[in-house]
Amino acid sequence: MILFIIYLKHLISITAIFIIISCAAIQGPPGGPKDETPPELIQTIPDGGTIHFDGGKVELIFSEFVDANSVEKAIRVLPTLPEDPELIYKGRRIFVEFPDSLNENQTYIISIDRTLKDEHKVALAQGIQVAFATGDKIDEGKVSGILTYEKASSVHLWKIQNEEDFTEFYQRIPDYVVDASDSGLYEFGYLSDGQYRLIGVDRSASGSSISPQRMVYGLPWKSLIQIGDSKEITGQNIRIPDKMGGIKMTQAEWITGDWSTITFSDKISEWEPALQIHALYDDSSVHTPEKFLDPVDASKLHLTFSDLEENQYVTFMTNGIIQGEETILDSGLIKVRIDTSTDTTNLSIKAPTKNFVLKIEEDKIIPFQIVFTNLIDSEKSKHSFSLMQDTVSIPFNFTWNSLLQSTIMPLENWLPRTSYKLLVFRDEIQPLFGQSLKDSVKTISFKTTDFQGYGRLIGSTIKKLQSKIIAEASSMEKEPSVFRSVVNLDGNFDMKKLPEGNYSLFFFQDSDGNDKYSHGRIQPYKPSEWFYEYPDTVKIRTNWDLELNFINLEQNP
Repeated sequence: MILFIIYLKHLISITAIFIIISCAAIQGPPGGPKDETPPELIQTIPDGGTIHFDGGKVELIFSEFVDANSVEKAIRVLPTLPEDPELIYKGRRIFVEFPDSLNENQTYIISIDRTLKDEHKVALAQGIQVAFATGDKIDEGKVSGILTYEKASSVHLWKIQNEEDFTEFYQRIPDYVVDASDSGLYEFGYLSDGQYRLIGVDRSASGSSISPQRMVYGLPWKSLIQIGDSKEITGQNIRIPDKMGGIKMTQAEWITGDWSTITFSDKISEWEPALQIHALYDDSSVHTPEKFLDPVDASKLHLTFSDLEENQYVTFMTNGIIQGEETILDSGLIKVRIDTSTDTTNLSIKAPTKNFVLKIEEDKIIPFQIVFTNLIDSEKSKHSFSLMQDTVSIPFNFTWNSLLQSTIMPLENWLPRTSYKLLVFRDEIQPLFGQSLKDSVKTISFKTTDFQGYGRLIGSTIKKLQSKIIAEASSMEKEPSVFRSVVNLDGNFDMKKLPEGNYSLFFFQDSDGNDKYSHGRIQPYKPSEWFYEYPDTVKIRTNWDLELNFINLEQNP
């Protein structure tokens, strides 16, 4: 009996413990507010700013656990070491192991960029730099500016080591790298005295040497940055182009019959009249095809042949276009197989698309343009359209701009906010290849807007100018457009007819006289043109004059 009582007590104790453990394991429902607090660096061991630093490990302590996968890419030691430092991850702590042999009297920086994230994938609010010196002082040089680019970007800085480095610096890994913030701000700190060169790049190329033929990049307007008597160099602003310089042929294809198309890496509408295309056949005979620009895609050039021969291949040759010292379009060769097989597809309309809205103006008639998917025999397609407003026929003129495009112009101006129909008759329109439209009558419905409103932008600078400055207003609408005006030497400019909307305003020194901003080039080295970006959005209203006075262009070199 006594044994049974002891056993019972023991069983009760075990049961109680199990209940307590089970209760403790119960958790609340998942959820709660999403963690959006960026991690912070709260301490370093040794302290940042330590002098007579002899290497070893530096401990970085953060406010919360760090994502281990983000550490390697986020942390660099600058200037770049011959070998990457070892990084040891321990939750909230990261150890950076320096080599024992560091340069004398050198300030080293542990740079932590914004790719570092916490365990909830929240990134640093801004980049962090922690400095240590092997000598008896921390270098105090600073370089800062604003980088303008549509994507995430980084800035590279090289300290010029010798005479050869003036021209070949970009071929080696940069000495210093920082990421630009979301607003484009960047800053290098703890720099020693000397001469430096600066390049802005897409963040995907961060920390790498520069390949001018394969990378987009931007240069500042200062060729060299000198840190010496002046320790803080500001205003080193950079613009990175959206695309690489120099237009190239990227593709050629034979469509059908005697029709082929060449695609370029960028729009060629401005340069198409000067573009020469020659066709080299298998028998080495050279012919010059007829060419016209694609009405929808300005990077495509259509070619037609009146003397097509029985050949399997043709090689297209383009001339180069050079303006001043800038290569606009590279010369090139591209080979394509000729395909003269019969096209059996039906003709269709490529543009306008469904729900098209025609923007109209009060003081001039805006043309309505129709684009087909196949070449049209314009001689046999002279009465192919009918323009209607409700049930009323509208008199119009039409022309064939190219074998793919026709323009419709009413004799009287369009009515605002009105619905129209364009009827396209199958029996009256003849493609050069393939079949005509499926439907006997194709109806294109569209509407007009209100008459386009215009405003005026008048501006002046604080001081008179010593060189040619161009003001450039770029619309911030879905269909961007650019308007330019020369700022006279008194510092005044006037843009008289700007469509209503929001604009960014940009000024640049037109040093090469081509009326366009030049981003500079690495080889041979040439800095960008000086520029200034107006900090505020410019709002243009219909029938209003907007005046911007006392614009500060004092940084103009």
